[in-house]
Amino acid sequence: MRALDDDLLETWVSGWAQARGYRTRHEGRFPAALLHDRTNDWEYFALEPSHDEFAALASSARHSPTRLFTIVTTRVNEIYGAATVYGLQVRSTDEVLMIADMSGQDIEAPVPPWEDFETETTHEGNVGSVTVLSGGTPIAQGRVAVVNGHAVFDRIVTEPGFRRMGLGSYVMRALTALALEDDADSGLLVASVDGQELYRYLGWESLASVVMFEPRL
Repeated sequence: MRALDDDLLETWVSGWAQARGYRTRHEGRFPAALLHDRTNDWEYFALEPSHDEFAALASSARHSPTRLFTIVTTRVNEIYGAATVYGLQVRSTDEVLMIADMSGQDIEAPVPPWEDFETETTHEGNVGSVTVLSGGTPIAQGRVAVVNGHAVFDRIVTEPGFRRMGLGSYVMRALTALALEDDADSGLLVASVDGQELYRYLGWESLASVVMFEPRL
């Protein structure tokens, strides 16, 4: 399994941004994405930033109160301390960056778990999406973008009334089938607390914590 480094983080950011249609840029070694559908501002990403780098990120917060900073780290307590010093506050702390080996996965799309559910699939360029519908209403969905041989999974969501029915696993397997068509050999995603159990069941492993900060107003 590949070790977490700046290149792997940038691959995840690139795939995540492509899956969502976000524009990207760099500030020093930090990739950033323009969240045009949320804040219309930039979210910056950094792996294990030094105190000087954290200070540089925090200084850019002065440009906009809606700017976000996402740190991928195994030193969560130390990062919290730096945030206090440099005027940032924690926005979310319960996510982890995860990775999985795609080799040996079934290349065939899975069969939907119930006959009365319909599935819509798109695959344009390196981006694919899967949506499960019941009576024409979306009840589960997800997207995947393949970058540098890595399948970046995003927005894997099941509506509350349809959870614990196997739809999350179905969507993941259907997206994996699309990703394997683009020769992905590993997978990356950021998982919430609720999703981590499912992904571990599917063979994913945690790489690091993901902590999001915003300017302290």
